[in-house]
Amino acid sequence: MLPTVTSIGYHGSMGQEDLVHPDDLVDATGVAQVLGLANRTSVSVYQRRYPGMPRPVVDLGRGRTKLWSRTAVASWATSADLRSPQAVASAELEQLQLVGLPLAQGVFRSAYSLARQHALGGGRKPREIARTRQAAYELALGQALQSDPTFQAETPDGWFDRA
Repeated sequence: MLPTVTSIGYHGSMGQEDLVHPDDLVDATGVAQVLGLANRTSVSVYQRRYPGMPRPVVDLGRGRTKLWSRTAVASWATSADLRSPQAVASAELEQLQLVGLPLAQGVFRSAYSLARQHALGGGRKPREIARTRQAAYELALGQALQSDPTFQAETPDGWFDRA
């Protein structure tokens, strides 16, 4: 007779050991359903895009079954900002006051948007850009200043301190 599993121990997001009941385990299809995603392959995209997303409790290796805690995924989904990287970048750009030639403003918007989207996990090959607003801002500002040396991008107080 096989033993009955009543709980599985794993290291939770805070480093402490957590227990999960076997009935709470879901595969990628179940995770996709919890998150409202169209298909199971989107789960791996979310894992790259959102570093805070719970990791599998059971991972048997590449190409093999992974299992997550349904409770942990559902809890994370209610508290996480699940906007697309493009939506995040667009919302952040709306908060800035751009002063300078229209060409430089366009260069800044484009460079900021691309840098921020890649930093947040958008695109197939995330680039080596820090996840901070400041990293994308500095990259975009440098490019805009090449078009217009007097260009300015004014930020609200504390803007760099926020996500």
